[in-house]
Amino acid sequence: MIRRFILPRATLFSLFLAFAAQTAFSQRLPPAPRLHSGQILYYRIDFNGIRNATSESRIVSPRTPEPEIINVSALLQVEIVEAGVSGLRMKTYYSERDVSPGSAEAAPGMKAQADQLIEVTVSSDGGASQIRGLDHLSPTQQFAWNDWLGRFTSPMTFLKRGARVGQKWVSIEPETASSPIASLSWLKKYEYVRNEPCAAASASQLCAVVLVRATLRQKSSAKKATPEDYKQRNLSTRGTASGQNETALYISRLTGLLMRSMEDTQQSLDAIIALTDGSNQVRYRLNARSHSEILLLPDSTPDAH
Repeated sequence: MIRRFILPRATLFSLFLAFAAQTAFSQRLPPAPRLHSGQILYYRIDFNGIRNATSESRIVSPRTPEPEIINVSALLQVEIVEAGVSGLRMKTYYSERDVSPGSAEAAPGMKAQADQLIEVTVSSDGGASQIRGLDHLSPTQQFAWNDWLGRFTSPMTFLKRGARVGQKWVSIEPETASSPIASLSWLKKYEYVRNEPCAAASASQLCAVVLVRATLRQKSSAKKATPEDYKQRNLSTRGTASGQNETALYISRLTGLLMRSMEDTQQSLDAIIALTDGSNQVRYRLNARSHSEILLLPDSTPDAH
């Protein structure tokens, strides 16, 4: 006699849920890059922008200087010194040599030719601390390096359970750069839109495409916008700041590592700075826009360990 083994419905239902959960989890993006000590990565950073700035005071009439055009093409070697559940410790070597992707210069051993060393510790939530050597770079180079760091660590700020295709989420982050306008923050709207070949260091890898639309918000009043550090210098400020950033992130589904990224930004500032008694008033107007691209080079070793 052949005996049929029939699972109870509850067990079948449980098995279905377990399978569904496993399938859903496998489709999620890793919540953080999978890196190991000794790993070396090479990123190409290309940045171009234009900035129009004017100033006027009661003594000096408004100036209309030529727009400032900024172009940066840099190579960044990233050495993972330590990697663990608490975060990363990295050494980065910044060079502005004209290195094309895949060229002989972008190879192991570049450290000896690199220009500037910047060290940084990154916590598991993407926060950076213990940054050393950044002050050796020019302001433009510092901006490019910070831009890379923000996008490199962006997967560490994603949903801790890992995002899935079609998922949207929102975060609010304070603006940390010095500004004459107080209480600025970025409202960031994320969307995991699709998967596609990375077409970077490894075209065989599949990348998650995450779009980020960020809006600069001002909580302070336009008539009373003095930050604390300005108050300490007996200054008062008023005015407005605004900005829109659109970023495309290509994140390896295998390693959670940033493979490439493009970003377009547009920001403006209209601020009046004066002594607290209202004297020596100066008005600053600034409009800037930029486009940047970050690419992981083929000589990198983005393998999980």
